[in-house]
Amino acid sequence: MNVFAVSKVRLDPDGRVIAVHWGRVDTHTNSWATPEVTAQVRDVVKAIQAGDQVFALFPSTHGHLPDRQFVVVDYDNGWETVALDGPPSFEREVHDMERL
Repeated sequence: MNVFAVSKVRLDPDGRVIAVHWGRVDTHTNSWATPEVTAQVRDVVKAIQAGDQVFALFPSTHGHLPDRQFVVVDYDNGWETVALDGPPSFEREVHDMERL
């Protein structure tokens, strides 16, 4: 299992995630294991479906802090995207993340 962190998102006009800026994280050192790259949301969906964990990084005065985990969201038309797991949280929603 890999752990990824998303520092930025691109949203469509309806507020759904369509792309991310992410990288793999070394959980022992809490640092980047790979450089961050921009990827389409389908890559994030595949990672989660393969059992990887993907966390959102939120801006703070001390850089970015990891917080909520992403989960896959399926739409009736077959389209898949990601959203943050759990109930809404003040200043910890997708629209609070930095944008691509």
